[in-house]
Amino acid sequence: MKEKTKKLKLAVLISGGGTNLQAMIDHIEAGKLDAEISVVVSNNPDADGLIRAQKHGVPTAIVDYRNYGKKSLPEIVKGTLPKEFDEVVNRQRIYSGLPDGEVKDRLARLVLAEQEVLALLKPLNPDLICLAGFMRLISPYFIGHYNTKDRYRIMNIHPALLPAFPGTDGYGDSFSYGCRFGGVTVHFVDEGEDTGPIIAQAIYPIWPEDTVEVIRKRGLELEYAIYSQSIQWMAQGDLKLVSGEDGRPQVRILDPKYPKFIEQLTQQAFSR
Repeated sequence: MKEKTKKLKLAVLISGGGTNLQAMIDHIEAGKLDAEISVVVSNNPDADGLIRAQKHGVPTAIVDYRNYGKKSLPEIVKGTLPKEFDEVVNRQRIYSGLPDGEVKDRLARLVLAEQEVLALLKPLNPDLICLAGFMRLISPYFIGHYNTKDRYRIMNIHPALLPAFPGTDGYGDSFSYGCRFGGVTVHFVDEGEDTGPIIAQAIYPIWPEDTVEVIRKRGLELEYAIYSQSIQWMAQGDLKLVSGEDGRPQVRILDPKYPKFIEQLTQQAFSR
């Protein structure tokens, strides 16, 4: 049986301008998104998204990951790493091709910063963590606090049609490769880099005369709509996690209005 619509408590993690955050706020204030933002956390003290949140009365917090980049390895070892740190090292899939010692070093720095974030989030007990331009990797330690086998609670927006062009520059990669179409992907976060179950995707055309700046603007308009809608589907109980033919988890969208929503997004993206 489908769950009833509930008002989700969101924690939004940002690093920069916070335009997707602003879109969420706008959708909430317009009554189109059944959610409230409990806190906005930034790893960047100068992020403009913090100002956006404060203008709307949303609590903010800063965890500057750079502080942990300044620590030497002995200081990190002496720090309060979790007892399951070795397990986190064995489960990680975000650092590939690096020597074991460097992997442990990078993970230690990351986990120490994540402990700060988790301490902020724990009393708020958010239903969903939304990554909105958060330019930091997420370790298995953080993910383990919110994901279970049957439920994923960390969502991300990616500026490309996954599994193509993972990483930080989806728009630039799509343009440089010579793609005729680009797109955006909303997905749940797992322990890989942009490998979690895909929730929804939308496409836009790349015309011969376009520049990367033009396609980025086109794609961002899709991001603002599809990310908030994906959160709303979760609030409505319209996201169902199933097992795919290869055993990987997949997402099914139960909302009967889903095809019409995607059709309208596509039409808007192709209008010139």
